[in-house]
Amino acid sequence: MEQALEILKRKALPYAKEAFERHREQIFAAMQFMCLCSFAAKESGLLALDEVTEMWEEESRGEDGENIALAVSMAKGDMPLKELLFHIIRRIVDAPDWDEAEEEILAQAKEKGCSGYEWYVAMIYLSGGKSILEGVEPERFLLMFRVLVPEQWLEDYDRYCHEWTKKEGERERAEREERAKKSFEKERSVKTAFNRIFGRVGPERLRYVMRELDYKTLAAGTAFAEESVRKHCLENMDERQRELVEEEWSRNREYAYHLEDILEAMDRMLILAGLTGEAW
Repeated sequence: MEQALEILKRKALPYAKEAFERHREQIFAAMQFMCLCSFAAKESGLLALDEVTEMWEEESRGEDGENIALAVSMAKGDMPLKELLFHIIRRIVDAPDWDEAEEEILAQAKEKGCSGYEWYVAMIYLSGGKSILEGVEPERFLLMFRVLVPEQWLEDYDRYCHEWTKKEGERERAEREERAKKSFEKERSVKTAFNRIFGRVGPERLRYVMRELDYKTLAAGTAFAEESVRKHCLENMDERQRELVEEEWSRNREYAYHLEDILEAMDRMLILAGLTGEAW
């Protein structure tokens, strides 16, 4: 039995010229929308696509992902066959049998009276939906859709994609820079507090903190502290604990410690130091 997507492709291909001569921007926008849905699914899981449809219907903006917000914003524009589009998105999330879903979607396209270039748009949506469900990497979408573009419009498609991917790349770079900035700020804040507090805490309070923590936490927390602070901590450990901490340093300090492990250990030590009740 011929699959629904193959039937749809056969219906759509005769309208390729009409689609790209008269509705090129809409076609490219439809392809971009499916790419954004793919990014949203990859970023937040398939259930993110439910949020796309809900936000679009409620005309609201979500907080769970920039790609979700971009997809919704785009869908509010001049997107063709929106009812069919959002039906397909819902079926990506809900369909236990995608072949059955494709048959249903094809039947709906026929019932709604698709004509001319709309068959081409329906093919794009169904092809994109199947690829999202199969976990196709978002970056491959642009190449996958490129084979559906007639040769005479490939240059326009590449230009459109270049502008979009350029903007997407700039956005991703900005997000990476912001994440790095927050990471540096957190590291600086924790380390500054750690060195200030443990550099001046009295021996009695410090020995209490040392006794209450395991040697792995103490080793990670002090491995990258200021030298004077590290020495102060060592001096207030009992002999066996000090030996274990120094052994842990020799094994892990150069290669094995991750920043998150260090900051987490420092946080635990700071919390316990705060519970001692000493005024800093």
